[in-house]
Amino acid sequence: MDHAPSSDSRFFDDWTARLRASADRPVVGILLRGSHARRAATAHSDVDVDVLVGGGAPYAARRAYIAEHSGRLTHVSVAARDIRSWVTRLGEPADWAFGLPVTAPARLLWADPRWRARIDLPVLCQPADEPRLEELIASLGKVASARDADDRLGVRLAAADLARLCPSVLRLANPSVRVVSRRSAFTAALDLPVAPAGYREDMLRCLGLRPGSTRQLWAAAARLVAGTLPLIRPYAAEVAEVGGADLAAALLDGRLDRYVAQLGHPVVPPQHTGQESAAVPSPGRESTGVVSSDGREAAGVPAPRAEQWLTVPVPDAPVTGAHREASPPPGGPDRPSRLDPAIAARLRRTPDGLVAAVVRQHDSGEVLMVAWMDDEALHRTLTTGRATYWSRSRREYWVKGATSGHHQYVRSVALDCDGDAVLVSVDQVGAACHTGQRTCFHTELPVTGEVTS
Repeated sequence: MDHAPSSDSRFFDDWTARLRASADRPVVGILLRGSHARRAATAHSDVDVDVLVGGGAPYAARRAYIAEHSGRLTHVSVAARDIRSWVTRLGEPADWAFGLPVTAPARLLWADPRWRARIDLPVLCQPADEPRLEELIASLGKVASARDADDRLGVRLAAADLARLCPSVLRLANPSVRVVSRRSAFTAALDLPVAPAGYREDMLRCLGLRPGSTRQLWAAAARLVAGTLPLIRPYAAEVAEVGGADLAAALLDGRLDRYVAQLGHPVVPPQHTGQESAAVPSPGRESTGVVSSDGREAAGVPAPRAEQWLTVPVPDAPVTGAHREASPPPGGPDRPSRLDPAIAARLRRTPDGLVAAVVRQHDSGEVLMVAWMDDEALHRTLTTGRATYWSRSRREYWVKGATSGHHQYVRSVALDCDGDAVLVSVDQVGAACHTGQRTCFHTELPVTGEVTS
């Protein structure tokens, strides 16, 4: 694709040559992004450049330069990345877009002829974020905890996080919209046509763009969440795909509404008198009169404590260490499953109903991680094409990539001869390890034993 020359053509040509010459890996393409690619740059705009390199192995580096141009100093920001990782990044949501999909113009400055057809893209598209309802609810809990502690800064920080998450959830009920810049994303997020009453003002207040006391910030955050829930109930199936079946059920049966209402009642910490004190019910909640052995009031739905959630979270880290586990009832798995009985009959489970899942990259055979599956997790993995595991520490299901975007698309699953492990071959997007490493097995141990034939 040929681009019309601009008054900055010489500047871009010079920098293209400089970046090609200074790269420590073979360069396959150089693209201009940001305001210059949108032809909306001002005299103060940065120059954002992507340098794509070959070589196969993962590579990422950032460099910043202050360059003189036409008698002015210009900030040049360079992001170098291997071509595969660059393509992978395009498949992930943009962190500045309020959960909305992005279509941002790009301009090819140079490309290896063999790569030109693949990277000469007039726009760089990134998908919308998943509806992050669980994190929205968790953020409201953090606002409530900071409010109870009279932590004004904590309230403002948590409220801002909540406001940034809200559009990703409301997107379920709204027409699709694409954004090209951070400013357009902000405008689109505030102008969603299907939104709670007072949405725009509450968003601005939570984002810190309207003045407000701690009480006003709490009220704005609570209205955003409480008003969002009825709007997205028709989309419970989509919520279940991201946050799990129980979160979707809580949305439908009113537990989430009750949880939001419960957070509105400040909890006064008990006075420490040297004696164990019985739990004090929250204001507005009728006591059952039944107190459990650890001093908490028993109820059909347990009241979450500070920094805990009532709904099922979706962590994104494989279980690799030992954890304290609840003992399941005897006689096999304690969780219902839709797994094919013929497959279930071949499983040899641990006492807590699990089989080990060894995960590898389908085309290279690279071992990525080890996690655990029960019957239902295996069923979901086989029928949804998304790797799903059982967390022993949290006692819940989690879909790899649901929070990080580092998805695992399942290509095949094989059962070992003893039936106590499965081999899951996946197409891994991004890092498999929660540390950010490609594989969890990134720590080499010394092997000193002599090998004899």
